[in-house]
Amino acid sequence: MRILISPLNWGFGHAGRMIPLALELKKRGNEIIFGAEPSLIPLLEKEMPGIKIISVPGLRIRYSRLVPQWLSIILQIPRIIAVSFREHNLLKHLARELNPDIIISDNRFGFFHKSIRSVYVTHMLRIPFPKPFRFLEHAGTAVHRKIISMFDLCLVPDYPGEISLSGRLSHGVRLPLNTVFMGPLSRFGHSIETAGPEASAESAAPAEPYCCLILSGPEPQRSMLAEKVIASLPDTSIRILTGTPVDISPCSSRVKVITAPDTTTMREVITGSSAIIGRSGYTTVMELVSLRRSAVIIPTPGQTEQEYLGEYLHGNHGFVSIRQSDTGRLAGIMKSLDSRNVANLPDSARLLENAIGQLLKKQVKSS
Repeated sequence: MRILISPLNWGFGHAGRMIPLALELKKRGNEIIFGAEPSLIPLLEKEMPGIKIISVPGLRIRYSRLVPQWLSIILQIPRIIAVSFREHNLLKHLARELNPDIIISDNRFGFFHKSIRSVYVTHMLRIPFPKPFRFLEHAGTAVHRKIISMFDLCLVPDYPGEISLSGRLSHGVRLPLNTVFMGPLSRFGHSIETAGPEASAESAAPAEPYCCLILSGPEPQRSMLAEKVIASLPDTSIRILTGTPVDISPCSSRVKVITAPDTTTMREVITGSSAIIGRSGYTTVMELVSLRRSAVIIPTPGQTEQEYLGEYLHGNHGFVSIRQSDTGRLAGIMKSLDSRNVANLPDSARLLENAIGQLLKKQVKSS
């Protein structure tokens, strides 16, 4: 089948978790077309050789150093709705041009087609609201459920039972009837083809211990986190992994910035580190757990999803969560953190196999 995949443009996280799914579907003989934000294409081309990648511009959320992210998003809701309608019209054009058999949208609301099998991927069946607006959460979830109903299938990258990485974001809520749990997705997952056999080997211990900082998410918070971590660990060698260039002040030779690392490099840096720091973004969590590594996770201030995940995962699977304003505590926390103390999670191979079976299920749709 010809399958068009397009993730939400919200940093590299959504695109990153679609990489293993795209590679797995390609391995099974399908033709994959991956539509992404132009700025992500160079990195995606390195990760997915042999897969056609096209430019599909999407929503760009603007953030501020002063206004909380949740408020920034609320103020941009009219633009989010307008972009969803624009995406839907763009998809109609792409469908005529590419003639796909299946469309996979990672959290792109308007990326469905009434005549083509459409699949929606999300780990947030419940969209968390900030405390002042928590009373609106039920209504927001109902709206999201309505959006999901526009698609033929909804795939959730998590476990379906008590063991969960996303917590109340995808559990304890009335599930849309078309929902299937597919297990966590990771470029480093053992049940999914990644960058090749060399990616499965653990890297040798480095000559000098170092801390790995995984930068993700939008600016300016990304650069702010890097500056705070560097200042909080003055005697520590730090290797920074970032998908796009980061704006930080010049620093000493103890800090090495690795921009747009491929999967093999990223795996080597993470597994070779003595400790890991990162955001509590869901893709970051899935990838760390797949490597059996924990981390100090620091939610992006004002981003309610990450703040919830930080609270939920604190003390679970070896993770420790702190606020960005508390980075002064990092040095003490790093000394006591066992970054390999991650509980073994169930094998998700069967969940993935079932999800792909549902995804590739032939279905005749009326035009």
